[in-house]
Amino acid sequence: PDITSLARSEISGQVTILLASHVITPLLDGLLSQTYLANPKITYRIKTTTSANVANQMREKTGSFGICLVNRRLPGLDYDHLYREFFGFFCGPSHPLFGQSGIGLEDLKGLDAVSFETDDLNDALRPVALLRRQYEMGQRIVGRSSHLEEVRRMIQCGLGIGSLPLHVVERDVRDGLLWRLPPFYDPPEVDIYLLINPKKRLNRAEQILVDRLQSQISAIPLDQRTYPPAGQAHRPMSDMSTKGGSGLT
Repeated sequence: PDITSLARSEISGQVTILLASHVITPLLDGLLSQTYLANPKITYRIKTTTSANVANQMREKTGSFGICLVNRRLPGLDYDHLYREFFGFFCGPSHPLFGQSGIGLEDLKGLDAVSFETDDLNDALRPVALLRRQYEMGQRIVGRSSHLEEVRRMIQCGLGIGSLPLHVVERDVRDGLLWRLPPFYDPPEVDIYLLINPKKRLNRAEQILVDRLQSQISAIPLDQRTYPPAGQAHRPMSDMSTKGGSGLT
């Protein structure tokens, strides 16, 4: 009886999480850490793909839950606003603009650029594409990827300037691997969503994680689920950088 009771109280099972490549939030990290400590028999499979694939796979019930950008909502899925992030333009150490202050958006016109596959007026990074169009940057796209790590690599290697989430690359800027470029006021904001398929039957492990994520969304105000925190994404370069190549401080 004791063994049977223990087996029933222990929660096990696999959780399959579908993520867009630049999903970085303490909401998810804290959830995984706390759940592992409380339920060490749960196993995880994390698959990184494009936001469109996250939504399609959730519709096909191949994931426990998905976290991604949303261009259009697919019928049959539930969408919860998980967090908000801001994008900024950056260049790498070998770029002519690296370490320069006093530059404006007009200085970015015509420069070679790298971007995400979704950096398009009809896709998930529409706010970034709109900014390019608004200021008539006319940039030649020399590299594209659906993964943040590869977009960041191309920027750091000097292939061109590119947009990245501010909170994700904060350490790279401090370490002198990236330099932030304008705009410093009103940077593009992008919302990240939690996707659930209500028709998918969840095991106990999956249900725990979904319930806890949704509880956090309900309990934590959006301004505390916004990265960087309110105001920090909008500081001018004179307040954020140090001349000499170390980037933002």
